[in-house]
Amino acid sequence: MKKSILCFVLSILALAAQAKKYHAQGDSLIVQFGNNTRMVIHAKDKAGIAQLKNYDLNKIVRDLGMTLDSNNNESYIFINEKTGKKYLHDTILVISRKDGNIKISINEPKVNAQIDTTAVANTDDNTQDSGNDNVQVVRHRRFSNPRSGFNINLGLSAYSQNNATTYNSQDYDLRTIGSRFLSVGIIKSLALSRGKKASLGLDFGLNVAWYNLMFEGNNSVRKDANAVSFPNVFDNSGKSIELSKSKLATSYLNASLMPTVAFHRGVISYLSAGVYAGYRLGGYTKTKTADAGRTERLYSNYFLENVRAGVAVELGIRRFPDLFVNYDLNSLYEKGKGPDVRVVSFGIRL
Repeated sequence: MKKSILCFVLSILALAAQAKKYHAQGDSLIVQFGNNTRMVIHAKDKAGIAQLKNYDLNKIVRDLGMTLDSNNNESYIFINEKTGKKYLHDTILVISRKDGNIKISINEPKVNAQIDTTAVANTDDNTQDSGNDNVQVVRHRRFSNPRSGFNINLGLSAYSQNNATTYNSQDYDLRTIGSRFLSVGIIKSLALSRGKKASLGLDFGLNVAWYNLMFEGNNSVRKDANAVSFPNVFDNSGKSIELSKSKLATSYLNASLMPTVAFHRGVISYLSAGVYAGYRLGGYTKTKTADAGRTERLYSNYFLENVRAGVAVELGIRRFPDLFVNYDLNSLYEKGKGPDVRVVSFGIRL
């Protein structure tokens, strides 16, 4: 592996100089510059030279060129098998020099731990460690939160608390399968700490969420003078109309604050828990008759609380949709204007 990496470094320097011609001879690669200079790359076999195609030549030759300009001696970079894998595609090298020391930082995307340091020595033709510069390679792994970016949560809603007070609870029972929940928003994450096995971030979220509370039976929702009611729907003759759909829909603009622990390995990719708060944007009821399929939609606030707040938990599972639970801490309706019910929503994050 060491020989293969050495071949790789030398060959990309030759390619960057726009060599005029090259040809392979057995287990060696000869690159000729003009008429007076040529470079010979030796490998154990032809397979060692063939491995050069696995590396991002353009990226690394741009960064490693600094190391040759920094000293007059020949530079030998010794890399073990574990380190060599990090020179494959999708790595970013940052090279700096200060007080005779050269530092090469290798930033690896979407990994969150800082790992070991590898020393690199400069030698000349006759002696070992005779150079004046000390080169240190430090590999940093960058924080990446799996919740960051655009998010869609899709799930169902149910009552987490149901205190009927003066109401009949059967009049506003929910059809859980039909009570859908949807939220669309963005999340930005601030890295707090980076570890070898896990990283901690603080997530700031902004989303719009829709509740579609589907009722059982033939009851609808009506806003009376002082409170909401859940009467049956009747036709002109006073006969009860069978409904195929009766729901109360409302939407909120929400902000959230959730610390998130991202795990680098294992089945669980992250665990996030925090709080959210929102303001109501609108509300309406919709009914649909079972026979003729006639629909009616009425817009009103239905004495719904304008402000909502709650706690949220998310669990990330690798190779499986992430799971979420939102638990409202305040009642759906204004106090004394409707039943004392709280809503819980759960589902998957897309």
